[in-house]
Amino acid sequence: MIFKNFSLSLVKIAMLVGLPLLFSACKGDGLGFTMTYQQDFEIQAGLGVFDTHVFLIRDIPTNMAAFLSTNDANENDITAIIPREAELSINFANIDFAFVREVVVEIYSDDDQRGREIFYREDVPLNTGIRIALIPSLPDIQEFLMDDNFNLRVELKLREFSPSFIETRFDFQFFAKLE
Repeated sequence: MIFKNFSLSLVKIAMLVGLPLLFSACKGDGLGFTMTYQQDFEIQAGLGVFDTHVFLIRDIPTNMAAFLSTNDANENDITAIIPREAELSINFANIDFAFVREVVVEIYSDDDQRGREIFYREDVPLNTGIRIALIPSLPDIQEFLMDDNFNLRVELKLREFSPSFIETRFDFQFFAKLE
């Protein structure tokens, strides 16, 4: 009888210690807001497999004033802006992304053409279909998004020739961390 109560109290102690540890490990992004964007570009037909094909998307409005007013924040409250998620998708075509081997997306400004990687996907699966989910990189890109506009460079390496002209949509999100 004593051992039965003893084992029951051990379970209670384990629960009391374990649950706070479990929930403290499940932290979200913290205080901040999501910045959502969508851009379209065209992949030309017949692009080769030996080159890296670069698509420039220029002068994308940051909409920073709208994001700040919607989230009741100001520029000084932002401590970092990080890439969150992104996806390439095919619009209006009956083909898939099986011809794409690798994707890298960089953000850059007119002053700094070098840019910084924000999303990537290596070894795109052959059965990827009409969508490629990209992996976010880790840099703080606040410096690029505090102006009125920013630029993106989408780099594709192909495993086969691009089969036709492809209207491509790039959906992406950043997360602005607040103090």
